[in-house]
Amino acid sequence: MSDEDTVEKHLSIIHHALRAARRRRVIQLMAERENKAISVRFLASQITAWEHDLPVEQATGEPYRNAYNALSQTHLPTLTDAGIIIYDSQRQVVSPGKNLQLAVLLVATNRPTVDILYEPDAQDEDESTESVNG
Repeated sequence: MSDEDTVEKHLSIIHHALRAARRRRVIQLMAERENKAISVRFLASQITAWEHDLPVEQATGEPYRNAYNALSQTHLPTLTDAGIIIYDSQRQVVSPGKNLQLAVLLVATNRPTVDILYEPDAQDEDESTESVNG
């Protein structure tokens, strides 16, 4: 396998890991916490609050359990496979992986494009502005 093939394969793995919103949120939370170790409980609370537009204190019950289980069983192992984080399933703690900074950069540089293309509120505003101005 050539060096170029290796780089392409590596980038494909990282891009695959960035496909899910919960995984991108984990990356953002890791960056906000200055790349220190974070508990899965903390991540699940933050993600539940973010997904349901709740204060973190109210991020409990079934939505919290769903986020916690999805993180533990799917999202954190995927991020670990990509080298973005190190997930200690015994201690239920996540720490930075060798590719975290690359993932942070990719998420940050792609966020404006995603917002422009897929943010429903932005599209609704554009359409209503066009109908008023048109």
